[in-house]
Amino acid sequence: MSCAEGDTGSVYKGRLEFERQTMQLDTMPTPPVKIMMNVGNPERAFDFASIPNHGVGLARLEFIINRMIGVHPRALLEFESLDAKLQATPAAHRPSRRTGRVFCSRLAEA
Repeated sequence: MSCAEGDTGSVYKGRLEFERQTMQLDTMPTPPVKIMMNVGNPERAFDFASIPNHGVGLARLEFIINRMIGVHPRALLEFESLDAKLQATPAAHRPSRRTGRVFCSRLAEA
């Protein structure tokens, strides 16, 4: 099984050899670096908060905007160059003079 692609996991045929090791976490030394997390899915941020860390090192803003507003920011910037099928999005996602206001208000609600 591989979860390297993010939220979607893939299961592959066959078996891999592995060795299970157990460690007592309270006997491990404190690492000499701050452990920070990459968060691209804001809905998972609270789940990640329960894992010991020193904060968010990188939040992929385009992922957060896409998740919370429902459209990737680049699609708004290059709307005219999208094919007709992709341009057939809900009216709230179509760029207009009020797109900036809609964008900011939807982001603020998140």
